[in-house]
Amino acid sequence: MKYVFLFLTTFLFFACSSSSEEEKRESSAFFLRGNAKWKEKEYHEAIKWYTEAIAKRPDFSDAYYNRGLVYQILEKNDEALADFSKATELDVKFAPALFKKAEILQTLQQSDEAVNAVETLVKIFPDSAANWTLKGDILLQKADLSGSLSSYDRSLALDSTSVETLINKGVVLQEMNEIDLAEAVFKKALKSGKYQDLLNNNLGYLAIQRMQWDLAASYVKKALEKDPQNALYLKNWAKIQAKSSLK
Repeated sequence: MKYVFLFLTTFLFFACSSSSEEEKRESSAFFLRGNAKWKEKEYHEAIKWYTEAIAKRPDFSDAYYNRGLVYQILEKNDEALADFSKATELDVKFAPALFKKAEILQTLQQSDEAVNAVETLVKIFPDSAANWTLKGDILLQKADLSGSLSSYDRSLALDSTSVETLINKGVVLQEMNEIDLAEAVFKKALKSGKYQDLLNNNLGYLAIQRMQWDLAASYVKKALEKDPQNALYLKNWAKIQAKSSLK
């Protein structure tokens, strides 16, 4: 799951005395130009103005953060990571920057660094469901199933309405071979009305594991009705056809 935070501040706090008042005013103006270009999807222009803002005020954490988000949009992940890291270096409690730093480390598959970053995030901001979900995602990437499950449970305790987190919890339970528990979680998520094809496919896969071929067929058929070209759904359907009387 991806979370993008955009700072469109019109009033900025300048705590550092190393830049002159004129430079601070110019930096603020450049930052706002960058925001305007971002909204217009002129991403390279946005980067240019954020860079100008940083040149005038090197401790401008919001400018590093916003430039990092634009780099992420452009899939320049190394540059994005550098900017998110700088933003958190300048402001250790900059929650969105901490979140994005951990997220981009996960994207870059730098799992150990991602774990360190997300541990800092949940330590400083333990009451955010999104933070615990991200920790669960990162630990799942590392195949730490018990840690991932614990993080998802912590997230759901804070926000029980997050269908995405519920689905991820079901996936972990499935990987742990807790089929009955996974089924209960997927069925609960199904009631939300979201991700119907994905959830029906997941339930179909659980039925395949139980060798309940007719039940599996009913679920996977519903998934294919929503997305008939999905390779994963078609693969499960082929398994069902091979093992059942459905030809």
